[in-house]
Amino acid sequence: MFLLLGLVFVFQSHTNQKNFRIDLLGLGLFLFIIYTSFHWRSFLLEKRKYWDLFLTIFLTCFVFLKIAEYDPVQVLPQKMGIKVISFIWILFLLFTFKKLSENNFSLIGPFLAIIPAISFGDFMAYPSVPIAFAIVMGGKNLKFYRTAKLSTFYFPLLLILLLIFKDWWDDFALQRAILVLEGFIFFRLFTIWERQKTLFFLKSCVLYFILNSCFLIWKIFQDPNFQITSYHEDIFLIPVSLLASNALLISGVSVIIWLEPKQSQLQKYLNVLAVSISIAFLGVTISRNSILSFAVFVTIYFLFLGSPKRKLYGSIFVLSLLVLGIFIFLKTEKSVFSLGTTTIRLSIWSFYILATLKSNPFFGFGLFPENKIPFSITDVSDTNSAFFIRDYILNFNSFPLAHNLYVQVFGSFGIVGFLLVLIWFVYIAYTKRHFFRTLWMHNSAIWCLLLVWALHELYDFNTLEISNIFLLVGVFALIEFPFDKESVEKRPNPSKYAIIVIVVILTASSFRFSLVEHFTLKYSKYVIPHNFEFFLPKETDATRTNLEIPVRSSSTYQFLGNKFFFLNLALTQSESSQANLIEKCFQYQLLPAICYSKLLGYQKQNEVSTGLVGLTEYLLSLNDPFEIYKRESQ
Repeated sequence: MFLLLGLVFVFQSHTNQKNFRIDLLGLGLFLFIIYTSFHWRSFLLEKRKYWDLFLTIFLTCFVFLKIAEYDPVQVLPQKMGIKVISFIWILFLLFTFKKLSENNFSLIGPFLAIIPAISFGDFMAYPSVPIAFAIVMGGKNLKFYRTAKLSTFYFPLLLILLLIFKDWWDDFALQRAILVLEGFIFFRLFTIWERQKTLFFLKSCVLYFILNSCFLIWKIFQDPNFQITSYHEDIFLIPVSLLASNALLISGVSVIIWLEPKQSQLQKYLNVLAVSISIAFLGVTISRNSILSFAVFVTIYFLFLGSPKRKLYGSIFVLSLLVLGIFIFLKTEKSVFSLGTTTIRLSIWSFYILATLKSNPFFGFGLFPENKIPFSITDVSDTNSAFFIRDYILNFNSFPLAHNLYVQVFGSFGIVGFLLVLIWFVYIAYTKRHFFRTLWMHNSAIWCLLLVWALHELYDFNTLEISNIFLLVGVFALIEFPFDKESVEKRPNPSKYAIIVIVVILTASSFRFSLVEHFTLKYSKYVIPHNFEFFLPKETDATRTNLEIPVRSSSTYQFLGNKFFFLNLALTQSESSQANLIEKCFQYQLLPAICYSKLLGYQKQNEVSTGLVGLTEYLLSLNDPFEIYKRESQ
């Protein structure tokens, strides 16, 4: 009775972030103690097994703690919504622990723990950190058979490591690069696992999608001002393109799971529910690209590739969706066919390609090209794309995303990198050419989904979204490639040095991201986050007068990156320290527009070198063709 009362108090207690940390860790420990008390004999005999369970629950609590810092869908007060869903997910982990063997849970348990971090709507500043923990925890007992070939392991690993070193200064680009590395490691691990483990991971992703969707739908019905037929750029801070693309993938994954043999009746009901929710989200977002992609997937698979019975059911389903879609499109404020968005996209694509060819043709701008490309061409006044790019920046208050996976890749890698990736894909396809027919026959639903996604990315860029990349990796890992006849014993294992390098990179990046987030939260009351400037000081905050920022070395700034650097610049009040940091800005930044903006602000604020303000403004205008920082400095 006392335990139940304590649990009730945990859910009802007043919550700030500090209290929530105590509440959630207490909840995880409470459930672990209750479970072990009912299985105390097993606990005494298999302490290592329960230690893995404890670490997995602790990792789950860490994930939800990070999610709670940015909780966009606040359904219940006092973060009770996150408490409820964390309670349910820990119970799911305990159920999984009971059903699986010790070795199976030690492998898959950590990956189940981080599923909330890779779900839509659960925003985290650095989701790669808990994912790195899961990789180390789940991969420590694996032997990397079948993955040590040059073409499928060392070559892509080398390319990813080169990207990481190239993008180390740029915080956003590095985060993408680390996620790509983790996605690659996920795929390596999934191919070693038995197929059923990968399926179980995907089923768990579908289950959490349903749980998360219940709270979002609840929030929609709670809001009296929310109109389904209204035009939305986001649904409670969740971008519609992210929500729609994730719904597209979840519906495809649910179909793939449905087609697997020996599915329980409960699993089939969950698949139907997941597809129904996905269709509802497609209707709410009115994302034309995702809706069209979903229609293509359903049409190709059910009407052209299915059995006669499946074709009949598919025809009824397609007709029902068509009627529903026409009804929604007639009621919505968003136009069904709009050349405006296509014109904007064509303008952005042409500008990305032109900027890459002119400024960095061989190796591109790294994995976050959108914050560099607007400054790479100084004369844009006469280009047809300039108007639409400038309009995009003004309307969305952000750097222009390519909205095309292949253009984004070209801008990131340049000609050399793009050709290397293309040649690598062609080589892999060539080596598997004799198995195309077999691969298609045994994996038609998977190939159909991947083909539709490849077409979807012609008009958008959602592959590297945290909620999509690991679903795609899991789906691709389900493809059953015929292995060579060479015995497993003769296959070389990956070099221990390669594994050491991976662990070192994950450790160093996690340490860096954790420090940056720590200092960002520590000084959050003194600065304002900004899309273009990183951080701006709060001018009216009287407590800043007593704020002392320690002087840091150049190596510290280079290790912790540009986000930490500009946080310190926004916090620093000493005139000499500001001048020193602005000087370093010109040394570190690839494109100096933001540095000239900071220099101009420094001159005006401190009335230093007032006679050179005009020269600084002129230099800023030369390096800021879209006047992004010029508007901010006025």
